[in-house]
Amino acid sequence: MKKVEEEQLWNDFEVEEERPSRWKKPLLFMLGMFMIFLTVSYIIVGYPISSIIEGQLESDALQNNVLNLDSFSLIFINDTEKTLQSLYFSEQKVEFSVCLSGYLQDDDYYITSLYQPAMFEQAFDHVSFEPCSTESLIFLHTHPYKSCIASDTDINTLKKMKARNNDVLMVVMCEPDRFSVYG
Repeated sequence: MKKVEEEQLWNDFEVEEERPSRWKKPLLFMLGMFMIFLTVSYIIVGYPISSIIEGQLESDALQNNVLNLDSFSLIFINDTEKTLQSLYFSEQKVEFSVCLSGYLQDDDYYITSLYQPAMFEQAFDHVSFEPCSTESLIFLHTHPYKSCIASDTDINTLKKMKARNNDVLMVVMCEPDRFSVYG
């Protein structure tokens, strides 16, 4: 009799089967997509892409021999921009430095000539050179393609040059027609 009563109790006791939540699959799918998005974002925005994007935003393109900036312009005359571009294309494997001379007029820099100072060391991502003359208005050096941001060493060199000539600018050339200007 006990056995029958136990069976009856178990029959009366309904066991609900656990059903998976209808949100479980969509939630797992969304979580997976979010993780994939984070991974792809890290790869795309990670180094060096982020510095390239930052450099493109900070730099300016040369248009008709003029680099128009917010408060002044750099105007290349006497084919100085062609000479500069020729040097750029011939020195693709290493950075190089150039000193630009000319005159200031109404806060605009007119570049009439350039020369290359003695360079002590040249590498793909570094150049060590003799300082430009005090008459030079701009010291320019190249960076690897699309890397337009000045390094800490570049900024320190600019500070030293400013102590000798307050009007001097530093320019980073990162493409044949793209420059970042620091003053």
